[in-house]
Amino acid sequence: MSLPEEIWTVQSYIELFSHGCPNHLRPTMCPHCQTEVMLHKHGSFERTVYTLLEAFIISIFRFKCIKCGRSTSLLPNFVMEHHQVAWDVKEEVIRQQLSGVALAKIAEDLVTSAGRFSEKTLWRWSKAIRDELRDSSSEQWRVILEKLPHVEIPVGPSKPVQEWSWLFRAWEQVRSMIPGYLNIGLLTWLYQIKHSRAVALG
Repeated sequence: MSLPEEIWTVQSYIELFSHGCPNHLRPTMCPHCQTEVMLHKHGSFERTVYTLLEAFIISIFRFKCIKCGRSTSLLPNFVMEHHQVAWDVKEEVIRQQLSGVALAKIAEDLVTSAGRFSEKTLWRWSKAIRDELRDSSSEQWRVILEKLPHVEIPVGPSKPVQEWSWLFRAWEQVRSMIPGYLNIGLLTWLYQIKHSRAVALG
């Protein structure tokens, strides 16, 4: 799996890739052998992606390394590898939890383009996301402060209790200041940070 530097919505991805993968987005490093080389086009496959409001069928493009012979897929960052449910669905679950809604109630009321999800599924998503935050929050805050060094940090009675609440508040400020981020969710962006860090570490 290879993740591009650009961040898209499902709609912008479909528009950009409607005639195949643009050449400037072809991977230039093999994620397996770490060789810096333009990977060869190696076909594509379709995947259904479920967002809050609509289901989409998208094309995932594959590439092959001429050095090690292994292949990789160019994965859009609005969905996790091997998953069909987009980040905006999972973000809605986290937001509702932060507002005090119980998972059982969210499971009962939240209707997505894929229908409803069980409380157990929502718990599994929530745990995985919170575990990821615990393991990488310092890196996430570093990137936020690099992009918005004068981010407003609430204090006193307005100070959030949970770190997720801090992140969502900071993200709203980032989105308002950076063109192109307005329709990008926090979890999509955090997934991008995680990938960028993994690439940097090699």
